[in-house]
Amino acid sequence: MTDVEIVEVPADMHELTGTQLITDYRVAHGKLRARWRGQPNKNLKLAFVGNWKMQCGISTYSESLLPEIAKHVSDFRLFIEKNDRPTGPTTVVGHMAVSPDHVVQCWKRGEPLGELAKAIKEYDPDVVHIQHEFGIWPNAGYWLSLMNQLSDYRVIVTMHSVFHHRDKTIVEAAMPEIIVHLEGARHVLKDEKGVPGLVHVIPHGCTPVTDRERLWNFYHSEHTLVQWGFGFPYKFWEESIRTTHVLKRKYPDVFFTGLFSESPFNMPAHQVYYDKLMRMVRELDLVDNIAIIRGYQSDQSLDSYLRTNRVALFPYIAQPGHEVWGASGAARYAMSKLLPVVTTNVNHFSDLPTLKGDTAEELAARIDQMWSNPLAYGKQVERQVEYLNSHSWEQMALQHVKLFSGT
Repeated sequence: MTDVEIVEVPADMHELTGTQLITDYRVAHGKLRARWRGQPNKNLKLAFVGNWKMQCGISTYSESLLPEIAKHVSDFRLFIEKNDRPTGPTTVVGHMAVSPDHVVQCWKRGEPLGELAKAIKEYDPDVVHIQHEFGIWPNAGYWLSLMNQLSDYRVIVTMHSVFHHRDKTIVEAAMPEIIVHLEGARHVLKDEKGVPGLVHVIPHGCTPVTDRERLWNFYHSEHTLVQWGFGFPYKFWEESIRTTHVLKRKYPDVFFTGLFSESPFNMPAHQVYYDKLMRMVRELDLVDNIAIIRGYQSDQSLDSYLRTNRVALFPYIAQPGHEVWGASGAARYAMSKLLPVVTTNVNHFSDLPTLKGDTAEELAARIDQMWSNPLAYGKQVERQVEYLNSHSWEQMALQHVKLFSGT
């Protein structure tokens, strides 16, 4: 015999038809609740799902965005990836300490997600906001099961990387609503892949300028450049080495610092790539002009590198067949440290006022322009600051809250 749950229909719902009650409402904790209920900000309960306090750009993004969103909602809970080596206290959200029950470690990448779904249902939020990257959610079956288990809730997924790959469509097409950072990503999802869910464009947020003071020039050179990020080939560290080689013709004291982060999930690949880069450094006779520093850098150490170097360089490459639509948090962070940022023309930087080039010679020319012309240097920095001010985390959070509340 099928179990039957008897629920009293409140007086303010008596005018609803049976069809409306069945299709538009669900039973939660003995009461009828709308499956999609718009709420004023002051009443909104938010379930925020993602990795947290980890050596990962998606974690950094969440740690910047959520504190601003939290200012505008009634309540929130974090449902985070299990992590034995957090980069900081998991119960600290921005400048606010929250109780341990606000942070639930309840899933692990590549494993079934039933524990996560159960924890979210127990919280019974108005909105479930999930941060998605394919490396974090690598199993399509587990993801589809999660979407199915959460079908009674309003689920909004921020996709940090959108590819043309058709195999990924089975994951994307199961997302009821999607946030992307670039209009090009929306085009790929809706016009090329035909995903049925709503797709919203909200730009990546930016860290404000907090300190205009440069640090003492411990390099003893005015011709320094820095790149940082995970040691993956698509970030094209080779081109930074080639760019340094070109610059050395005019600036013998040029020095490139590569802050080469390594993921514990990809250590063999990092080692192979690092060895390749170091062979290249030796072959181009740049051992006195380049240092590739391996390992994760804390916010404090990264701040010191950026406030000492004269240019930040991000020579990412669009690999044929693997073009990705995403937004670079690293470039935005560099802009906040008041040094010119030089990038290639790939999608990661398409919305940024960075100086752009696509070969070592072009990148070197942009850098030379900054080093040889103090006026151009200052104008570029101020262009970047204007962008930061118009795309603050606070402003991007307000766009999210507006979407969550249905206003």
